[in-house]
Amino acid sequence: MLISEEQKIAQLLGDAWNLYFTLPVEHPMGRDEFCRAIHHCQNMVLARPAIRALASKGQGYK
Repeated sequence: MLISEEQKIAQLLGDAWNLYFTLPVEHPMGRDEFCRAIHHCQNMVLARPAIRALASKGQGYK
């Protein structure tokens, strides 16, 4: 389960994509690269509950 701060970050990342998408295209790969970067950040945020779950079982980082 995402904590409220993680939910907010995920929403802000989506908002950033939506705003970026309104910009004029200045390079043919610009949107694709920005989308990949947003997905990378989303993956990091969405992985956090799994990391916490593993840590609570004595596995993983903590």
